[in-house]
Amino acid sequence: MSEIELKFGIAATSVSDIDRAMIGRGARSVRIESRYWDSRDLRLAGANLSLRLRKSRGRWEQTVKAAGSNPAERLEETVPCRRVPADDAPSPDLSLHAGTCAGRLLDAALGKPAAPLELVHTTRVRRRVLVVELNGSEIEVAFDRGQIEAGGRSLPVCEVEAELKHGAAVDLVEFGRRSIDAHAMWLSTTTKSARGNLLAQGPAGVPPAVKAERPSFRADATGDEIFRAALLSCLDQVLANASIVASGSFDDEVVHQLRVGLRRMRTAWRELPNWRGDLATTWLRPAEDVFGELGVDRDRRTVAAALREPLREAGSPDPDLRAPPGAHPVDVVELVRGKDFQHALLDLLDFAVDTPSASGDDDDDSPHAFASDEPPRATIARRLDKLHRRMGRDARRFGALSNAERHAARKRLKRLRYLTELVAPLFRQRPVARFLQALEPGQDELGRYVDLLVAGRLSRELAEAGDGRAWFNVGWLQAREAQALRRCSAALREVADVSPYWRP
Repeated sequence: MSEIELKFGIAATSVSDIDRAMIGRGARSVRIESRYWDSRDLRLAGANLSLRLRKSRGRWEQTVKAAGSNPAERLEETVPCRRVPADDAPSPDLSLHAGTCAGRLLDAALGKPAAPLELVHTTRVRRRVLVVELNGSEIEVAFDRGQIEAGGRSLPVCEVEAELKHGAAVDLVEFGRRSIDAHAMWLSTTTKSARGNLLAQGPAGVPPAVKAERPSFRADATGDEIFRAALLSCLDQVLANASIVASGSFDDEVVHQLRVGLRRMRTAWRELPNWRGDLATTWLRPAEDVFGELGVDRDRRTVAAALREPLREAGSPDPDLRAPPGAHPVDVVELVRGKDFQHALLDLLDFAVDTPSASGDDDDDSPHAFASDEPPRATIARRLDKLHRRMGRDARRFGALSNAERHAARKRLKRLRYLTELVAPLFRQRPVARFLQALEPGQDELGRYVDLLVAGRLSRELAEAGDGRAWFNVGWLQAREAQALRRCSAALREVADVSPYWRP
């Protein structure tokens, strides 16, 4: 069976308030021990599966979980374990899932005969459980506090899960909105299983960044199906990396992949306008604001760090491209935890868990809208063709463009890449792969050029704020722009000359 559930991270300042609120509404308390099993080479984790034995109120149950059709859905099958002596714990029994969907997933991941299983990690929590009603829907709220244990190490657990037991998914999303507003919580898709697997591999470190995965749909999919699959692909990436950032344990690559996910999502919204259906625009501005602020953070840290050594080797008296006096640092964690962005994510989840409508609303005011009776593949090919032709014009006159226009050319190149990845199932894969490979030099050269501009701006701000040493950096960076422009023009010409995979 499937379950629809939202998980939330909790700030330390909100824990006591949530606890009091649940006790005040009659929540019951239960201690839970969960043991997670996998093969030595973590085949289940690699297949996005988890196998759990859980003890609650003296009884053991075995559960298999798998990803569902959207970020709020999980496939779950729970069966009672065979009886064992009171002081013993059972071992996994795969035969309990024989002939079921869960059994088939286990067979595919573990092979035949099944790879031996090992205990990977254990979770022990005290759970407060409360069933609330909202607009006629029943939602089970579980507040977990405890720890994950593996290899003599441990991680704290403090989270809220809200599962729709009966009713409409829209009510679960509304419960999420109210919870975020009342208790400053944030959405999280990081499971206890994933955290435990990471802990078992070594001292608790930074969770790895989650990269984009291509959407999955049939070659004869409707436009609505293509848009929904594309958006869900983007949302998976955004939610995964936003969850890591909001937890406070992340690196620059996690922030980068969050920005990539947001850019891909905006590409799907912009380039597939005919099939947006009833997805409201309320998510767009908060997503753009977070994307922009994360870009400021990237400029001040990642770009500055990348150019520090070249400047030092060139003899710069001060190769550190610091923010000018008075500049406010970006608090990335609070930015992602912010209510506006969290509500935007819920808007997208609301669309994701909703049943697709038979017909979407056409955006007749969109400059890229096409006739609704045109086959989706033809519509998309037309848009790809337009972006590709613009690359040719950009290449021919790149040296004469303003910096803003060059930046716009770089964004178009990224949209061409992301749109290609999002609609790839419609086309033959080898031509698509060759096309994407041909885009890489252009992306790299334009990226290096924009980084030069960013570094030059940071240097000038420092110099104009009174740090005379920064003028060396301004001059050195400007001296490299001409050569970078020539490389960009050549790389864009190669992009313009590559054969379009969307044409017969």
